[in-house]
Amino acid sequence: MRRQLFVVLAGSAIAGAARAQTMEHHHGAGPSSATLRTFEDKGDLVFELGPIRLPANAMHDDIAQPPPLTVLAGSDGWAHGYMIELIDSAGKPVPQSVVHHVNVIAPQKRELFSQIMLRLAAAGAETAPVGLPWFLGYQLQKTDSVLVSAMFHNPSSTDYGTVFLRVRMPLKKKGLVGAMAIYPFYLDVMPPAGTHSFDLPAGRSVQFWEGKPAIAGRILGLSGHLHKYGTSLTLEDRTTGKIIWEGRPTVDKNGEVQAMPVKKFLKTFGVAVDTAHTYRLTAVYDNPTGAPVIDGGMGALGGVFKPGDAKEWPAVSKGHPDYVLDWNITWRLDTSRDKKGPHGER
Repeated sequence: MRRQLFVVLAGSAIAGAARAQTMEHHHGAGPSSATLRTFEDKGDLVFELGPIRLPANAMHDDIAQPPPLTVLAGSDGWAHGYMIELIDSAGKPVPQSVVHHVNVIAPQKRELFSQIMLRLAAAGAETAPVGLPWFLGYQLQKTDSVLVSAMFHNPSSTDYGTVFLRVRMPLKKKGLVGAMAIYPFYLDVMPPAGTHSFDLPAGRSVQFWEGKPAIAGRILGLSGHLHKYGTSLTLEDRTTGKIIWEGRPTVDKNGEVQAMPVKKFLKTFGVAVDTAHTYRLTAVYDNPTGAPVIDGGMGALGGVFKPGDAKEWPAVSKGHPDYVLDWNITWRLDTSRDKKGPHGER
């Protein structure tokens, strides 16, 4: 496995997490036979999902999409990033272009700024390996439940047959010297649970969401995600008025976003986050078409957070409306009617 450590955050892959929330899942191709298992390989903790049948020229509805599946982590240690790979039944590599999105979620833990489930990793067709230095890691217990949700397509003319997805996490085993515990975090300009895309009116528009963190600590690094016509994404401490980060996308001649800047707060070992402060994420768009662009906007941010005391990370509230809605969306349940929560809570 390639050991490149690209950035000190999972933010480079947040597009997958945001995109997954807006997709409707169809199963026109029939039920899936995919299962999820975990094993260790060459120092990695591997989550393997499959089999997935990927015929040529297949859109989402043409594929028996795997359901969201959970498995116990099965190992203790510190995860130092992740990457995805795909192989066919003969062990040959399959292009990552067949991946629409992959989300790896800790359903028993909550996000920093909201009551939705903690996103550990997210990837799409364009996602490169994400890594952390040896002294930082997300701590896994072998009894932790891990949920993997994914969607595939195959727009190519190649029939890949039966395919398996592997999410690899470099794992440092517990010992006398471990790693400083970090948590990934995710923010969006829309409410935490639900649809994360929004309509763009003609001209300039602003969309924002604000909230308070559940625990104090330091942001070590972050990046963001915008769609076409996005001009900036800003994280601000509204209590102090301080701009923590403002990212402006790199675009091509057609205005398509090619990249977002990555910020690593290495010199100060992070930016302090206070539970008494309110933080706002703001996305600014400038739509020059003269007409609305339906579902054209998105504004998401992800990064790495070092809690002041990882043992104080709050438990999930399974009856919270945001958690229930997030659970129902993730498990592809009908959210148009009153539903019970994941364990029967109202």
